[in-house]
Amino acid sequence: MQSYEIDDHYATCTGTYATLRITSESMDPDAISALIGCEPTRSFKKGEQRTKRSDVNNRFYPRHGWFYSTKDLSESRDCRRHLEILLARPLKDAGGLEGLRDRGCEMSVAIMYGYTQGGPTISPDQMRGLADAGVEVWWDLYHEPEIQGDESGCC
Repeated sequence: MQSYEIDDHYATCTGTYATLRITSESMDPDAISALIGCEPTRSFKKGEQRTKRSDVNNRFYPRHGWFYSTKDLSESRDCRRHLEILLARPLKDAGGLEGLRDRGCEMSVAIMYGYTQGGPTISPDQMRGLADAGVEVWWDLYHEPEIQGDESGCC
């Protein structure tokens, strides 16, 4: 099998992190944590105040939310590193995740990714792990201009 090395200094990425997002109508964050054996980096309960601004339509959370973000766990600019963290921690127990889905939870992995050119990479092993976990993955892409005077670009 081919080895896939993570490049923490991924040249065309300006910053990245990944977040497992779990929401539920009925399961609160403590129940979600108990089922998958991992504490969130952020959570809220259905009905908690989201904002104090009176001009906002949805001032209260309509669902419970449980989030595990790698934003403060790794400075790597390779999204594969961030996916490895999720796969080793909250996504490691496929049975627990299936239990969440059976109880009506919705989940996905969101990856914030800033770039100058090119794009993110994930390995076949990570694709298998994400498929086994049964989660969708989506990217929030931010194109950032190259540094002025950098003549190394191709175009």
